[in-house]
Amino acid sequence: MTASTLDAELAAAVNRRWWNRTTIVLAVALLLVSGLVAGIEVQKAFGAQSTSTGPGGFRGQSGFTPPTAFPGGGSLGGGAQGGPGRGRATTGTVKLLDGTTIYLQTESGEVITIRTDGDTTVQVPGELKDLKAGDKVSVSGDTDTGGSVTASAVTKTD
Repeated sequence: MTASTLDAELAAAVNRRWWNRTTIVLAVALLLVSGLVAGIEVQKAFGAQSTSTGPGGFRGQSGFTPPTAFPGGGSLGGGAQGGPGRGRATTGTVKLLDGTTIYLQTESGEVITIRTDGDTTVQVPGELKDLKAGDKVSVSGDTDTGGSVTASAVTKTD
């Protein structure tokens, strides 16, 4: 190989582009797939966040209407009293009992503040204070605009 032939080949190689239309299409496809995977990972990490909670992770007075125990808001039979909002049952697991206030976690994960008073019928072995975290209960009563329930009846279900 002579010097002039080598110079000609090197000059031809320098003028060639390293990219072409296929390279650009593959680069764009790689960027799109990378963005999709990154979006999925971000959704896993930050996506389905619940609304803010109070101390200890309990949610109360957050403006939601708690779910009822029966589809369509059916009432709890036998002993349910008449009046607006009465007779609707909310079931769940006791998360915390603080005096006359019960923090109840529903099946959907919502924590509802249940307030009891002297008019509340308590149907548990013993008294209201004998409820423990983890006990399953059904509560009927009025729901206020803040989402708290003033219980007319509390029944231990397990």
